[in-house]
Amino acid sequence: MSGKWLVLAGLAMTGAAWGESASMTGKFPAGVREADRLGVVVVDRFDGRDGRQVESVLEQAIGAPNGQPDGVLSGGVTTGVEENRYQGSEERCVEWEKGDRSKACTKRAQVPVPCTRRVVVVTVSVRLMRLEDNLSVYSDNKSGRSEISWCEGRSPYTTVEQMVTAQIRDIANTIRGDVRPYTQTYRVRFREERDGMRKDIGNQFKAVVKLSQNNTAEACRQWAAMNGQMPNHPSVLYNLGVCAEAAGRYEDALAGYRAAQAALLPKKSGDIGDRSTASVA
Repeated sequence: MSGKWLVLAGLAMTGAAWGESASMTGKFPAGVREADRLGVVVVDRFDGRDGRQVESVLEQAIGAPNGQPDGVLSGGVTTGVEENRYQGSEERCVEWEKGDRSKACTKRAQVPVPCTRRVVVVTVSVRLMRLEDNLSVYSDNKSGRSEISWCEGRSPYTTVEQMVTAQIRDIANTIRGDVRPYTQTYRVRFREERDGMRKDIGNQFKAVVKLSQNNTAEACRQWAAMNGQMPNHPSVLYNLGVCAEAAGRYEDALAGYRAAQAALLPKKSGDIGDRSTASVA
């Protein structure tokens, strides 16, 4: 599969000050490496009473195929519904003015009432076959569980069908993340640690961090100029890495993160965290 992948782990926040953030959109690989290598994946048959619904929701999650398929998803689904009676309690009126139920309530108390608990469990077994050699590159069992309760005099707020559909949708989205690359919008915080800066530059840096909240592009330009005034400060280098990542210049972003980590004192190397160990393929 062509394209550049920037694989980023979470930021380590220990010991550093963090300010505003930049919003960016990244393209991420599927959770299963071999599945990610398949260009076009289509949905085939899923056995079971709700199999057609699984097929339909999976097709929507994965998207319409564009070209000849490289892999095929298939499997089965089982659905279980269980209802049990139990003794609950509710606060209800137990005394009325002059003993007349049509008049104002004068006393409320917890009273025992018969209730029903409904549990719905959906399990989807799924496998992905690579058509080139007819080998399975992915298989799993995905389960969902939901529960509702209601008591005498009330009705359930949702139906069994709605509960099943909601679980199938969640399971389909999980499968989609396992077998297909995805695009996600996320935010990365700028670093605002000013240790080692002259007071005037530190004040300027603080103002640029604040500016980044409303004008990231201009803040990035000012950090680039500041890097010329005071080269190799970890906060400036790191923020320039964030600027590059937001602009989609992933090699420059990695260079910025790695330079920032190298500029930190050894005892503070954890401040930059795993962004400096990301990879572009």
